[in-house]
This record gives sequence, C-alpha cells and structure tokens, in this order.
Amino acid sequence: MPEEAFLKALPERLREEQFSEGSPSLQTRKEQLLKLKSILLENEEAFMDALHSDLGKPAFEAYSSEIAVLLNEIDYIYRHLGKWMRPVKSRHLKMGYVETINRKRQPHGIVLIIGSWNYPLQLSLMPAIGAIAAGNRCVIKPSEHAPATARLLEGVMNAAFPPEQVTVVTGDAGTASLLTSSPFDLIFFTGSGETGKLVAEQAAEQLTPVILELGGKNPCIIDETGFSEAAIRDIVWGKFLNAGQTCIAPDTLFVHESIFEKALNDISAVITAFYEDRPQENSDYGRICTDAHFEKVVEFIGEGDVRHGGAHDRSGRFIAPTVVTDMIPGSAILQEEIFGPVLPVIPYRDLHTLLSSGMIQRDALTGYMFSKDKNGIQRFKEHMQSPTISINQVIHHAASPHIAFGGKGRSGYGAYHGKAGFLAFSYEKTEYRAHYFIRVRGKFPPYSERNMKALKKLRKWLL
Repeated sequence: MPEEAFLKALPERLREEQFSEGSPSLQTRKEQLLKLKSILLENEEAFMDALHSDLGKPAFEAYSSEIAVLLNEIDYIYRHLGKWMRPVKSRHLKMGYVETINRKRQPHGIVLIIGSWNYPLQLSLMPAIGAIAAGNRCVIKPSEHAPATARLLEGVMNAAFPPEQVTVVTGDAGTASLLTSSPFDLIFFTGSGETGKLVAEQAAEQLTPVILELGGKNPCIIDETGFSEAAIRDIVWGKFLNAGQTCIAPDTLFVHESIFEKALNDISAVITAFYEDRPQENSDYGRICTDAHFEKVVEFIGEGDVRHGGAHDRSGRFIAPTVVTDMIPGSAILQEEIFGPVLPVIPYRDLHTLLSSGMIQRDALTGYMFSKDKNGIQRFKEHMQSPTISINQVIHHAASPHIAFGGKGRSGYGAYHGKAGFLAFSYEKTEYRAHYFIRVRGKFPPYSERNMKALKKLRKWLL
C-alpha cells in the first residue's frame, strides 16, 4: 500500500501536469490506446494465469470476457475517436447580430477508477479506455480481492505509462477510502450498492461527480412460447459463467407453470453436459473469489429446496452449479443479489400477476425474457426500468461497444462502453460569439411599453 502522503498528493500532482500540458491531442490519445492494446497482447498469458489464480477462471472465459472485450473496445474507439472529438459549429441569425456556437468535448481532468474483483482486468481497464480517449489522466485502483491481477496490472501499467498519464495504485479498502476522499474531477466506481453509497458520500464532500456501476437482481422470464433447449443452454451459460459472479447474470429464473418441471429437468441436463458429474474437478468451472462471499452464497442455498447441485468445499471456495426451488418467503435469496452459482427457479401462472407481484426488481441492471409473444415482451419492456432489456439472449449485450452499459436507481447511474464512455469521461464546452451588424438599444433600461410590444412580436429572434 502506498504511503498516505503519496495518495493525498496524487490528484494535485496529476492536475499540475494537466494544467501545464493541456488536453492531449488526438494523436497522443491514439498512441495511449495502442500502448494499452500492446500491454494486453504482450501479457495475455500472464493475465489469464492471474485470473485463474484469483477466480479459477478457465482460459476461455478469461480471454473472452476480459481480454477480448477490451481489445474490441480499443479497436472501436480508435476508429471513431477523431469523429467524436471534432468540434460542432453552428451559426444563427438574431436581432441585430449573428451568433456563432462552437461546441467541443473536454476531458474532466483527473479521473479515479475503482475496479471490482469479479472481472478484475476488464472492470479496471474498460473505464480507463473511455477516460484515456476523452483526454483524462487516470488513477486506477484494482480490487484487492483479486491480488494476482492487481499486482500484474500495477507492474505492467506503471512500467508502460508515465505516472502523469496513468497510475495504478494497489491497496485495501483504506487505500480506496483515501482516494475517494481526495479532490479528483470524476470518480468511476464498480462494485456493490453498499460500497457505492459510501463512495458517493465521500465524493460529495469534494463535490466530485461519480459514476456508479452496481448490480441487482436481474430477472429472467421464460414463457411457454420461448421455451427451447437453446434457451435453457443460454440461461445456464449466462448464470454460471464466472461461477455466477457476473453483475448481469440472470439472478432469478421465472418459468411458466406449464413448462416448470420440464425446464428444471432440462436445466439439470445442461449443467451436467457443461460441467459433467463432478464440476469440482472440471477445468471449465471457476471458483468464488473470497471466503466471505463463499459463506454468503452457501447461506443462500439453505433457503430453498436443492433440485440440482448444492455441494460446496470451503478449502477451495468451490460451490457447485446449484438450482433451488420453493424458497422461504421473505428470505434473503429472494431479496438480495445472489452473485454466485445458485439459480432460484420460480413458477408463475400469468405475466400480469408476476409483474405486479413485486418479486421483480424493476431497476435491475438488466432484464431478460425468452418469448415469442410480442404482447408479453412489450409488457415486460414497459414494466422494467433497466436501461437495457435483452430478449431471447443473455450477457451478450455487455460485450458490444455499440450499447451504453450502465444502471438506474439501485443498479447505479451513468453509462460507458463505446461512445457512451467517451461522453461519460468528458463534458461539453461551448464557445459563444456574437457578430453585430445592428446594435439594438431597446434591450437596455429604461424599459418602455413600446419596447415590450416589440419584444413580444420579435421574441423568436431572441432564441
């Protein structure tokens, strides 16, 4: 952990550099993005080893969900950055003058990024890509709960980037608290709602704007028209990817009662096909990140009847892919985000009753529905307040740079990925000029009734 004095002085040291050097040019930003891309490519195996050490991530999941999405984000932003940075000019004829408006995106300045442990590489660097593209200088604090990835990030990033451009700082919650109470120009946080509130409170003392990427109980509904083997495979894959530690994983599955038992049987069959009869020995299945989170997820299992799985081993932080039904009313598994490999499956009779029951978190990070019923899909879309709704697919939308990723309400606020990231880490600065050809004296005191009448007739020329 760096010394307290170093951490407190860090924002001002970077701000001095920003003030003396100004906003980086398009060429400089592109060079930084290419440098970041080189870091990912040159350390690909090392990152995958670190992710396996921290979370037991299989190489395929580590590459596809952490490295590949970052490379794609860099490529996309690199192609479009020049267009996004281009000033937008307009001219308008007014009463006695022509106004010229020049709008341009400006970096916030000094940005703090706090990553999360479940995707410790992606969630540390994905915001940094948008921040760099927008012209900011970044301090990145990876999660201490993924120590191998954090140490590797610190080593390779700090060796490649000058400290006045990008600095990676490792440490515990105390380090994060020191940073979030420091005078940054913007804080980007990914994590739990509980910690997100603390970050927002500390940032408020400095009047620092905050982007919060949190989580929620993402509902997944499958009706009789959307049921298929392919749908079950997608749901099982999305739920147990990264051992269920995904903020956009289907949290709870609601199944129409007419296909309930069939769906349960098919879910069990797919889990077995994916991970075989002994998932603890399967190299394609991950592990829980921390002991504390392991205990929390195991408690969820005891709040329902286990229909599949249920096995767990604390020594290796292993929890088998588990399906539970008949949950205790009011239990934590029905109220809290599970964030682990436990899938509650609940039957429902009709969609209207389900949506009005209060069982579905309307402002979850996302909502999923598998259906061919256009009316049902429309009703679900109108009911959900999530910024993103995915129909007949799970997870994939988060990998697209064309889609803004972010929450609303309890799932956070602010969005990034692609152009949304560039916009999130910048603000619009406007230069306004007036070129007079007639000086209208009637706008000055003393005012008169005649001038008021003229004003009402000519008001459009004031806008």
